Amino acid sequence: MSLDADVIVVGAGPAGSTAAALLAAAGVRVLVVDRATFPRDKPCGDYCNPGAVSLLRDAGALPAVFDTGASAISGMRVYAQDGSRFEARFPMGHGLLIPRLRLDAALLGHASRAGAAIYEGVAVDSVCSHPDAVEVGTASGCRWRARLLIAADGMHSVIARRLGRLILPAAGRYTVGAYFSGLVQTAPGGELHLGPGLYGGVAHFGNGIANVCMALPRRLWRHAGPRQTFDAALTSLPALAEAMAGARRESRFRCSGPVGFADRNAVADRILLIGDAGGQIEPMTGQGIFLALRSAHLASGVAAEALSTDDLSYRKLFTYAQRRRREIAGRLAVSRWLQRLAFHPRMTPLLVRRLRMRAELAGDLLGATGDVLPPGGILSPAYLARLLL
Repeated sequence: MSLDADVIVVGAGPAGSTAAALLAAAGVRVLVVDRATFPRDKPCGDYCNPGAVSLLRDAGALPAVFDTGASAISGMRVYAQDGSRFEARFPMGHGLLIPRLRLDAALLGHASRAGAAIYEGVAVDSVCSHPDAVEVGTASGCRWRARLLIAADGMHSVIARRLGRLILPAAGRYTVGAYFSGLVQTAPGGELHLGPGLYGGVAHFGNGIANVCMALPRRLWRHAGPRQTFDAALTSLPALAEAMAGARRESRFRCSGPVGFADRNAVADRILLIGDAGGQIEPMTGQGIFLALRSAHLASGVAAEALSTDDLSYRKLFTYAQRRRREIAGRLAVSRWLQRLAFHPRMTPLLVRRLRMRAELAGDLLGATGDVLPPGGILSPAYLARLLL
């Protein structure tokens, strides 16, 4: 039976579209399938950190992203439980604020211009590996065959489920957010508000428009709907509640979860899992899109090499899993460490005030979480001593 492509990419979010664009630009026949029709909205903090911006530039996609009206930001503000805050600049580069409605459409358009064939509004629900190909199918009977499958279909990945790899974070948080107008701040900026066991992220796009998203444990969500959950979380974040006193909600609430730390075996014969399909990180540090893009770069490199040698075995493709693990190990350690420090109502304000007084410590922290400085720097004894003592 003939092949429809060299590579099928299931999922057209940042990871899938970037992998498709990189492979298509290298002359690989790529077919992209997504259940959604673009542009489509998606729960997200709408934030690309400086590391993600660098990866967008490397993929040649940054002009397309800026054409959608992305807002550049030079740093972040972080608020503790008592309202104290620090504000710091990224030590290099800049971040971007852009709604996923625009970002994903821009990246998919970039993949199309690179030569990838795009099929929107098609939900893949089956996968089958053969000795010479991998096949995906839909409930309506569509079938596509290729030499390699890249699964980029999100945290609830159908491909991961079919492979028996769908492990969700047991202690994951649930998010609820919406777009608001009428906020006091009119300049682009990013904020993180820490509360008792929960946090809120704010992407100020400018002119008083912002995406406000809460992340909270399941116990605070279980007995309430989105609006009640959001309002209750807001009362725990006094600085944010004050800033939103005159705000008006401009969209429906968007919810997702569980989000948190989850790792999966991201490789099988003729199959690679990338982005959230291959594993998740707690989104508090805003590194989700960076990790999606980085996994796409790693996977496309391994895929191109495997295709050139016609060796698409688990053993050959496992190089991707090894490289991915090396890339994220330090970032996971930083994220877990920050989780432990972020929710202490007495300790966190002290650390925030110290970061406000020591600009170099705050810059190193934003550099590590912004993926432009090595993550090990803020785990070193020297850094911890300066921060904690």
